[in-house]
Amino acid sequence: MNPHLPRRSAARGIRRGYAVAGAVLAFMWLGEADEPAWAHAVRAAFLLLLIPPLLLRTDRRLTAAFYESARPGRALARLITARLLIVSTALAAGALLGRLMDPHAAQDITALGIRVLCVLLTVPLQIRAAHRARAGGVHPSARPTLSAPRVICAKLGLVAAALLAQMLIDTYVADAQVLTAAAIAVTVTVLGPRVHARLLIAPNSRTTTSPQADSRVTTSSSSC
Repeated sequence: MNPHLPRRSAARGIRRGYAVAGAVLAFMWLGEADEPAWAHAVRAAFLLLLIPPLLLRTDRRLTAAFYESARPGRALARLITARLLIVSTALAAGALLGRLMDPHAAQDITALGIRVLCVLLTVPLQIRAAHRARAGGVHPSARPTLSAPRVICAKLGLVAAALLAQMLIDTYVADAQVLTAAAIAVTVTVLGPRVHARLLIAPNSRTTTSPQADSRVTTSSSSC
């Protein structure tokens, strides 16, 4: 077996993950056509402050349960349901924030529905990725994890740059909002994999490992 294949597969997974993240952030930036740039920035910053702390901790705990469960189907269902609830609730809260910022703006429930639908469409991809990761046998406690503070700082920096860019081009470009959203997607897709390592923290050595990992350690020790 080629020892470089797992590394290449992991790199492809990271690139795909940041491509999806770029698309999600672009959707988060888009709002009402007449909404000012600062409103995009406030709503996006609100979501970025709300989602990562909840999602990263919940995702890591339920992913560990999925790896260790004798019934992985149920554990995976809980994991994906938790992800959907956190993201969908945050999107609804973002829409409510938009109404509070501008009560007279025409709030389109269809736009929120499209965002939630896009989240739901990721379910097959999540199932496939989870089963492939579990088949790899590496328990989440043995892998580095994303740091919520670092992720938040990186994304808030992206929001600040996007706000500045849209304000600069708003008087020259008719669809400055759409252009800025596209720039966000491209930036995250291209630069995300390059800075990924800086967003990680080392795993906690005190975290309990899975039975599969324990058996591999025992086998390795006995062979020494």
